[in-house]
Amino acid sequence: MRRIVLEERARILRALGTESRMRIIELLKEGPLEVGAIAVRLGISQSAVSQHMKVLKELHLVFDERRSYFIHYSLNPREFVRLEGMMRAVCRISSERSLRRVRRERLSALRDQLKAELERVEQALSMLEEEEEA
Repeated sequence: MRRIVLEERARILRALGTESRMRIIELLKEGPLEVGAIAVRLGISQSAVSQHMKVLKELHLVFDERRSYFIHYSLNPREFVRLEGMMRAVCRISSERSLRRVRRERLSALRDQLKAELERVEQALSMLEEEEEA
């Protein structure tokens, strides 16, 4: 996979890796809000919210719209659709590799069991043949 794609995924996941940003996203699912309202609902400072919004805006996850003296933020649905696709791709890759590893391990264990069973059957046959000869 191209390095640029992996770097972008890592950057997005790091940005979403903070509880405050995840809480902001959850709030914005209800509709547009301005920094002061977000700060009050989360119990953090307006400057902290502004810093989080800057990161989310740089990733194009939120839109900002000036309304009078205030800037209202809302989620960018297109970017979240893209993000959802990215996460499916990340999980699919991980799942495919995990499934292959598990299958290999199971097949190896079955092969060992079959070899052991074959040895037991061969020993039993050998003992029967010896009894018939005696």
